[in-house]
Amino acid sequence: MNLFLLALTAHLTGDFLLQSPQTVSAKNAGQLWGFIRHALLIMVLTLLSTHFYGLKQALAYALLVGLTHLVVDGGKALWEDGKAGGAKLLLFLGDQIIHLFLLVFFSRFFQSGEADPRVTGFYQKLFSWPVVPALSGPNRLPVINFEKVLWVSVTYLSAVFGGAVLTTKILCWLTDNPPEERTQRLSSAIGVMERLILITLVIADAVSAMGFVLAAKSLARYKELNDRDFAEYYLVGTLTSFCLALFAGLWLKMIL
Repeated sequence: MNLFLLALTAHLTGDFLLQSPQTVSAKNAGQLWGFIRHALLIMVLTLLSTHFYGLKQALAYALLVGLTHLVVDGGKALWEDGKAGGAKLLLFLGDQIIHLFLLVFFSRFFQSGEADPRVTGFYQKLFSWPVVPALSGPNRLPVINFEKVLWVSVTYLSAVFGGAVLTTKILCWLTDNPPEERTQRLSSAIGVMERLILITLVIADAVSAMGFVLAAKSLARYKELNDRDFAEYYLVGTLTSFCLALFAGLWLKMIL
């Protein structure tokens, strides 16, 4: 069990997957309730993901993570106000680096060795019931390496969903005339599915099939590519998304 990976999974889930558009809008508008709501989400997710180490320790850890997350996000919002696209990109990267550093620091402080045996014992009893005889027989499923599962989760969350935010920040920095909001939302959704497929293809050693995914995406946007502004926007977004997926897939191949 790895406290840092558990907390990082919670952070990525809260920051990139479960953060609602309403919360994002409230934070962008400088409304305090948006920051508090997001910090509470991070706190709850951290508590759920780290409860293996005991309720008291997990609660203290989650409170600390949630409070520092609130402070860091608030500071970022103050610095970000009125800044250009390049500055917002740097602030986003700095914000994530600070969150990562704090998780590492807190995990080293709270990590006390093994998980709470009472909690792990509960789950062992819960999942050892012979509900399906085949799973408790000689041909039962192999033991899962939980740490590798966490690394896979962290990588997919970072590249697929975190990559959507990073790509948007890069596009705002590099393109003078970004498309309308509806086009941006569609492009973001397509990018999520694209990175999900590309990472899986890299892991499965089917790199040659990646070209078909990119070709299908280009064909769907063929007419719009006649617009120079959109073509530049599309190219920057596609290359950024492709690089994120490629590096994430290679990283997973290396550790699995």
